[in-house]
Amino acid sequence: MKAKLLIYGIGKLAQYVRYLFENDTEYEVVAYCIEEKLLNSDSFDGRPLINFEGIEEFYPAGSYNIFIAVGNNNIRSRLYFAAEQKGYSLASYISTKAQIWPDIKTGSNVFIGEGSVIQPFVEIGNNSFLICANIGHHSSIGDHVLLSVTTLGGDVRIGNHSFLGMNSAVRHGTQVGEYSLIGMNATIEKNTAPYSVYSNKGTSLRKIDSSKLIDRLLL
Repeated sequence: MKAKLLIYGIGKLAQYVRYLFENDTEYEVVAYCIEEKLLNSDSFDGRPLINFEGIEEFYPAGSYNIFIAVGNNNIRSRLYFAAEQKGYSLASYISTKAQIWPDIKTGSNVFIGEGSVIQPFVEIGNNSFLICANIGHHSSIGDHVLLSVTTLGGDVRIGNHSFLGMNSAVRHGTQVGEYSLIGMNATIEKNTAPYSVYSNKGTSLRKIDSSKLIDRLLL
């Protein structure tokens, strides 16, 4: 019999997570939950939707696990501890389509999505999300972290509550301080202080109509 799972969230991420758990794990998703102040329906994605504050009345902690499907690190952290206080075990998802060695160490409410490549001797803390990330050997990722299409060299340390955006990269042997925000396409080559923000200028808009160039570029 499959283990019963509740998902916190009502966005596209929550629906995506539900699909993965049901098609790539031994969990059955039985309901969604959300904080009462955000509740405006009694169903979502074809399943019951109930308020998080009273969830144990309908789905007791001893019989159901929960997964917090929220992208914002701070909100996910708050809900993680709230679920723990209610006595729930927090499930993790590790995709069968990720490349992972058997010595990986992970906490609870961890998400490792398809396409991720994780080398040996890696540790991932509680409540951290890795979306199509490439993690070098001997690296450690703290609690309440989100890595989105990120590449880490070997022996990298990512501090708690940090966010690394799409196509960001961190050099081998580098430490990223807690609560750091590393923007899309940014490259980190030296240690960062806590609460640092790094961004890449990004692509600029050209003052020309694409119809003037498109045929030339396809030749």
